Amino acid sequence: MRVVNDGPKSDVLGHGRRVLGVGVIGCGYAAERLHLPALQSLRIARVVALADTDSDRLAQIGRKFGVAHRYPDYETLLQSPEVDAVGVCVPPLVHARVALAALDAKKHVLVEKPLCLDVNEAHRLVEHAERCPVVAMMGFNLRYHRHVRAARQAIACGLLGTVELVRTVWSSRATAAERLPAWRRCQESGGGVLHELAVHHVDLWSFLLGSEVEEVFAWRPAGSRESDTTVLTARSRDGVLTVSSFSQHAGEAHEIEVYGDGGRLRVSPYRFDGFEIAPPTRRSGDFVSRLRSLAGGLRAFPSGISTLRRGGAFLDSYRCEWQHFAEHALTGRPCESPLRDGQRALELVLGAVESSRTGRPVDVSRRRGSPGATVPRHG
Repeated sequence: MRVVNDGPKSDVLGHGRRVLGVGVIGCGYAAERLHLPALQSLRIARVVALADTDSDRLAQIGRKFGVAHRYPDYETLLQSPEVDAVGVCVPPLVHARVALAALDAKKHVLVEKPLCLDVNEAHRLVEHAERCPVVAMMGFNLRYHRHVRAARQAIACGLLGTVELVRTVWSSRATAAERLPAWRRCQESGGGVLHELAVHHVDLWSFLLGSEVEEVFAWRPAGSRESDTTVLTARSRDGVLTVSSFSQHAGEAHEIEVYGDGGRLRVSPYRFDGFEIAPPTRRSGDFVSRLRSLAGGLRAFPSGISTLRRGGAFLDSYRCEWQHFAEHALTGRPCESPLRDGQRALELVLGAVESSRTGRPVDVSRRRGSPGATVPRHG
């Protein structure tokens, strides 16, 4: 049964503006710790339904967040007239299936990363979404982090001059924790370091620079599992070189640095004062740099306190992501992160999987955006 949703008529903000009724499909770690807390902080959206095949988990999360409408499967949730939009927070193996069903039910869709695990499946999903009269958005929360936004604006305004090099690192032991499901540690099911961490940064390569990445090369330590630790190098269409390191078995770190002939910038997504621009001649560790960094931290302190009250800078990026999605769903305007961007990031990740297996760089530009691409699904 296809349900065409006109939205709840009673939920309105001032001036007749409706509140978006959201159904969250999947009640795992990301939904509990990130998406649901972010949604609860918004006035423009309201969680009206949950779905999960685990009845105990569904009841637990429903009670925790005060959501009365709970469904044992996503098909039943999609029939609810109260649901205007859905967040797809299930394991990546079924992202495409759930998202396609939501699109057919005329629901707006936000899909967690990665978009899916297969380039042909991604192509079908993107093509279908672009034909549907709803907003379909990729869940790249780092795009909505305030430091990343500031970095993108600085680069676009030419504050760094011509960009020459990008260097990023993201390491965390969180996904190695025993409390997380096994699929999040397995590359074949959509977990592992490339699908969990690297997919965010390969998206930011293009998002920050405004230039598509054409070639990627992956290297991992001898004897390690492909899902544990990986270093990626990449080359953009404009010739910018990138080096990115990712690990699920190293100490916590999250840094993004961009170097141009007119300056350099640093972004630390976990820090309230994690945005800094410096001229090209200043060394990062000298006295003046450290003094300026201290002064910048003091200036950022009030906004940092405000962000901390909302759960910290990282959770705030999810709040801003959902705010953007809700505003565009209610107005029908195209969102900033369409599913096609998720397809491009997936192509880069799968190119990295192939490179790790073969030991050779992969030219992603030759197979970008087309069905039947030869990038393997798994390494």
